[in-house]
Amino acid sequence: MFRSIFWGAILVSLIAVGCAHKQIYSSNPPMQTLNTAKFEVRLEPLLAEGYTYYNRFRFEFTNKSSQDLTVSWSQTFYLQDSKRYGRFGWEGLTFEQLRGLQEEPDIPIAPGRKDTLVVFPLQLIGWKEVGVRMKAATPEAGFTHGVIPEGEVGMSLAVLENGKLVRENILVRITME
Repeated sequence: MFRSIFWGAILVSLIAVGCAHKQIYSSNPPMQTLNTAKFEVRLEPLLAEGYTYYNRFRFEFTNKSSQDLTVSWSQTFYLQDSKRYGRFGWEGLTFEQLRGLQEEPDIPIAPGRKDTLVVFPLQLIGWKEVGVRMKAATPEAGFTHGVIPEGEVGMSLAVLENGKLVRENILVRITME
């Protein structure tokens, strides 16, 4: 009797594991575009390398005006379900730079110029301190990009135009299949 219950439990467990499906995320639209008279912005969620979830965005800003426009990163926020959820970091930052980041730069974009960055929400990163063992792929000390969750996500962009702040939201909807 015990033996048949044991094998029955094993069989049910194997069926449950076999029926579990891989979580696959998708973005609608795959890339969102915001067009104003002065600038165009494209925001595209990017899949984590080797995974099926999003963990960062490709941000493209094109200045269509005849004067410099400045992206104010200190006033630009990651949006999650219509709420501000921190600011952004960008690829190329080191662990030390990210840990000490207090004020983010204002980046001027010249007329007719296009600037592209890969950015990630700072509130979603995972920290790894020296001496703490994590995955083999994580360096001795560093950070990992976190999963961008399901829902409406994006950016509340702050652009300075002649000293005046212009704010625009650009959003995509992340769903899990």
